[in-house]
Amino acid sequence: MVLFAGCTGLRSVKDGGHLYTGHVLKIDSTKLISNLLDTKNELNGLFKVKPNSKFLWMRPKLCLDNMMKESEKKKGFKHWLKTKVAQPPVLIESINLPEYNTAIENRLQNRGNFQARSDFEVLSKRKTAKVRFHISPGERYKLKAINYPSGNKNIDADIKQLQPKSLLETGNVYNLKDFESERNRINLALINKGYYYFRADYLLFTADTAAGKREINTWLNVKPEIPAEATKAFRYKDIYIFDDYSLKDYHPDTTKIGNYFYVSEKHKFKPETILNEVFFEKDSLYSRTSHYVTLQRLMGLGIYKFASANFAADDSLRGRMNVNVLLTPMNKISLSAELNGALKSNNFAGPGFNLNYKNRNFFRGAELLSVTLGGYFDWQYSGSTKGKAAYQLTLDATLTLPRFAPFNLEKGAIKSLAPKTIITAGGGTYNRVDLYKLHSFNTSLGYLWKKTEYTSFQLNLLDISYTILADSSEEFAQFLQENPSIKKSFEQQFILGSSFNFVNRLINLGSSRHSLYLNENLDLAGNFTSLVASAFHGGRPTPEDPYQLLGMPYSQFAMLRNEVRYYYKQNNQNQVAWRLIAGVGVPYGNSSTIPYIKQYYVGGPYNIRAFVSKSIGPGTYAPPEDMTNIYVDQTGDITLESSFEYRFGIYKSFKGALFVDAGNIWLVNDDPQRPGGEFKMNTFYKQLAVGAGYGFRFDFDFILLRFDLAIPLRKPYLPEGQQWVIDEIDFSGPWRKDNIMWNIAIGYPF
Repeated sequence: MVLFAGCTGLRSVKDGGHLYTGHVLKIDSTKLISNLLDTKNELNGLFKVKPNSKFLWMRPKLCLDNMMKESEKKKGFKHWLKTKVAQPPVLIESINLPEYNTAIENRLQNRGNFQARSDFEVLSKRKTAKVRFHISPGERYKLKAINYPSGNKNIDADIKQLQPKSLLETGNVYNLKDFESERNRINLALINKGYYYFRADYLLFTADTAAGKREINTWLNVKPEIPAEATKAFRYKDIYIFDDYSLKDYHPDTTKIGNYFYVSEKHKFKPETILNEVFFEKDSLYSRTSHYVTLQRLMGLGIYKFASANFAADDSLRGRMNVNVLLTPMNKISLSAELNGALKSNNFAGPGFNLNYKNRNFFRGAELLSVTLGGYFDWQYSGSTKGKAAYQLTLDATLTLPRFAPFNLEKGAIKSLAPKTIITAGGGTYNRVDLYKLHSFNTSLGYLWKKTEYTSFQLNLLDISYTILADSSEEFAQFLQENPSIKKSFEQQFILGSSFNFVNRLINLGSSRHSLYLNENLDLAGNFTSLVASAFHGGRPTPEDPYQLLGMPYSQFAMLRNEVRYYYKQNNQNQVAWRLIAGVGVPYGNSSTIPYIKQYYVGGPYNIRAFVSKSIGPGTYAPPEDMTNIYVDQTGDITLESSFEYRFGIYKSFKGALFVDAGNIWLVNDDPQRPGGEFKMNTFYKQLAVGAGYGFRFDFDFILLRFDLAIPLRKPYLPEGQQWVIDEIDFSGPWRKDNIMWNIAIGYPF
């Protein structure tokens, strides 16, 4: 007990001193404050001095500081422990409380409580003390008249035109932030109207409270002493595009193309491709939006290392400016090789490789051709199927065109959509040695466009996959014979369909601390093929009597997958992250099952980390013990999974995380060979697998290495009443070997 008592850290506080334990805000009339919660958060945020951290009644970091003397060396473990982990005592006598008191009054006055008053008292015990602030906000002041410039200058008229969409409204409570937001809105609008040299601080709001009845009259004016060029709206005169700019030995030619001067030395790129991404137009007003979009789209072509635009007022014509767009290209062709070793959560380990080829200007129109030859070899080093091996070889190619081929869009549409055409083709072989071998081929034609920097859409008009079970052992063939549903998912067949994907990567929820991510995907296959086949054959296809394409049954299904992520950023080091995924696939018409390569699965380093990848479900199903010599992936038609993480900094690039994962997969239709696998509304929530753990992350900016240790808390395949296994946790003995899962991966799980 004496040892614990010492951990309070109070013995280091000298007589007359008091350890600061926090502050309290006592507001005598909260009804007089607008947005009370937001106001309290702002006032609490003023207190940059924090009390010494505490765990229960102990202050271990303060205790550590008491025990350690100041190190003479400015490096080493002791120095790091003293300066980065230990905390010196925070005494209330060292805090400038009158300064905080004045800041509280100032913040309330900024929110319209012009008569706000604050006082404070120190509540001290023997060696600790806290401060209580007594706040009287006073009545709120509201806006009465809002006057915009009425002068004869062009800039005054342009500002006056912006008043109908003003953020300031008569009757609103005064708030300084509203005035700052309005000033920034007007500034951006003016810059987009040609006022290139204008700045937000050239605008001045003045206020008068003499209107009475706690009302304020305000006036907006342009400061009189600003530079003359800031009051002029500039239009483009000459626009020069340097498509291969270099600082070294650069001798280009200049060609007049339309209203542009096209400057090039090596003439590697088709001028129309580059000019389609330039949104400066001769004689039009300067616009910051067009300026930034131009640079963004030019960099988005994927052929340039740097892109910049230099603007200069023309000496001969008043109100005119010239533009130089300087583009520095990357190397056209790049080759890279990657060798890696993997230690996977399903007890497989082995080497892998990728050989990558990129041509960034395949047809001289900024087309990007990417070809990747990849493969890996896995060997199962432990578990019930120890000694099993698997390998995969793939060859994939992607051609990305910076336009909607073969269509010619207007330049305005190109500006708003950033269109791309994506063509893919690939194939591969997957061999689970001594069990089966799969061959696959896929190709697609799709269109990608963006509405904003964070919002994208992709429509694959044509998405073809072909998979064939090329070889299987007698043992695996017997297994398929006994499991018809799994057998159907492995049968050779065409997948001929379309898909649509929508992604919004950043949805602000009223604050930069809160953000939302959405990913919606719809996948349809076999519908058009069935429509055509039905027109010729009459009637409708059935799984028992399916129509065929090129002598093989084709798949017919619909799949919908939804993913939502929520992030709450406490500060630069700490973040709360949550993800929910719900997906369903329904076979119909020509099919009774979803193809194996399209089915959902859970487990592994990116979702439910306490379980081996593809080892959970469907539902409460567990493979019989006599099947343990055949490693079969557990897949399903429906998925539901959720993950919660609390991410925090430890030291510089070394970070940690606490996490909880839950989820499972299910079947749409009952499968007698996999009892308990069918999805039912009244039982699915009782069939979730749950795991939790602790993670270490090494964030090197260019790459993040992740090590997550997880243990199962709930195993859905155990008998009812025994599924929660928290009471079995024992970090010694055989439990540790059978239950602790190490997940090694690159990047965050979400």
